[in-house]
Amino acid sequence: MARHATLLIPLFEAFSWFDEGLQTLLREAGWTAVTRPQTMVLIAIGQGIERAVDIARAIGVTRQSVGVTIAEMAAEGLLEMVDDPNDRRAKRVHLSDKGERRREDSRRAMAELTAELERRIGKASVTKLGEALQKDWGPPVAR
Repeated sequence: MARHATLLIPLFEAFSWFDEGLQTLLREAGWTAVTRPQTMVLIAIGQGIERAVDIARAIGVTRQSVGVTIAEMAAEGLLEMVDDPNDRRAKRVHLSDKGERRREDSRRAMAELTAELERRIGKASVTKLGEALQKDWGPPVAR
């Protein structure tokens, strides 16, 4: 019998492997830990998503939950809120200078983790995994 009867479990384990490795390498670089919701917010911002409502939609949580996470990160000096030039009622979320430094350290850590994964399972496997995950899967299944 296969170790996993579903693809969801190894996908989650792979995400956790990267997230835990990233947290370890960032701690070693002198950064405090961030929570998984904070990691997801940072990923969304890194993809160019700037409004809290859009971040919430992208990561699949409520606007209120993202608001709390953004407020925590702003208090830590990682994020800053700026006026949205297209909507006077809205704010945009940007990385602060400190957040930009953390992003650079995160990029270096991810490159190190990817290189380690290539050593462990082979460069070809990592390339194929990346290609498979980046294919257009279409919209989620709905009945």
